Amino acid sequence: MEILPYSKDRQDEIMSVEKLYEEKYPLAESFDVSDLKNPLLNGRRNILLALDDGKVVGFSKFLSRQNFSNKYYHHVWLDIKTILFDRALEVMGELFQSSIRPISKSTESYFRAAGTRICVRLHESEIERYRFFEGLGFLPWVDFYYMERDLELPVIPVKFPEGLLVKVWKPKKEPEILKYLSAEQSCFPDSPLEYRYLNYFFQRPDWKSHGAVIAVFDDRKNLVASLMVYPSNDGEYYTEEVFVVNKWRGKGVARALMSEALIYLQNRQARRALLSVTSDRTTAMKIYRECGYDHTFTRKVLVLTV
Repeated sequence: MEILPYSKDRQDEIMSVEKLYEEKYPLAESFDVSDLKNPLLNGRRNILLALDDGKVVGFSKFLSRQNFSNKYYHHVWLDIKTILFDRALEVMGELFQSSIRPISKSTESYFRAAGTRICVRLHESEIERYRFFEGLGFLPWVDFYYMERDLELPVIPVKFPEGLLVKVWKPKKEPEILKYLSAEQSCFPDSPLEYRYLNYFFQRPDWKSHGAVIAVFDDRKNLVASLMVYPSNDGEYYTEEVFVVNKWRGKGVARALMSEALIYLQNRQARRALLSVTSDRTTAMKIYRECGYDHTFTRKVLVLTV
C-alpha cells in the first residue's frame, strides 16, 4: 500500500470512494467534487490518497480553520474514508499517521492560539469510524444538531426594533466582505470565517444564482445581524451563519431575522429550510424551535489536541 499526495488524475476514484461510503452511511458528512476547490484545502495539498494495487482505496482530507486569539484553538477538520473492505482500519491508520505532519505544518503560519485540535464529525451510524478515532485518543466535544423547517407551514412576521434596516445583500467587493467578516468574527471568536474562504464561497455558482445574505443594518450602516440563504437540493435551502452582534442581542432581532429569511424563501417557492447548530448554543436552538424548525439528526464531534 502507498500513501500519495492528491492527483487530479485520481479525482474520479476519490469521488467513487466517497459515493460508496455515502451509499452505506447516508447521514455521514459528505462532499462533492466542487468542494475540492475550497481554499482551506490548501491547493489540495491537504488531501492524501491510499493506493493498493494501483487503485485508490481511501483518502484523508482536512480543512484548517484559524483563530485569531490565544484564548481559542485552531480547528483542523479531518475526514478519512475508505472503500468497504477487510483492511479498512489498516488503511485509515496509515492515512491518519501520514496526515499528522501536514496538519501540524498547516497551522505554522497562523496567529498564536491556545493550541490546535483535530476534529472529526460523525453520525451515530458510523460505528467503525467512531471506534477507530476513539482508539486514537479522540474525545467527545460538542454535537451538531441538524434541523429543518417545512416552508409550506405559515410563517408569522416579526417586526425589527426601531432604527434597524433589513435588506437582501450580496457582498462582492473587498470592503463589503470585510464589513461582513468584522461583524461575524465578533460573534464567533471561537470559530471565525476567513476572508479567503468567504471570497471563494461567494464565487460558487449556486451562491451567485440563488444565494443571498439577509442583512440587518443600524442607522450608521453597521452590520448588526445576518443570515445566509443558499440552495441545497431541489427546493431546499440552507439558512446558516446566523448571528446578531452583542449590542443587539436580547431585543428580538434574531427572531425577526429568522422570520424575514423564511418569508424570503417562501416567496421563492422553497419547500424546506435547513440549518445546523452546535449543542452548546442553547439560546439559538430555542429560537430555531420557536421559529418552527424540527430536529432531524445529530452528528457528534470528537477532538484530539495536538
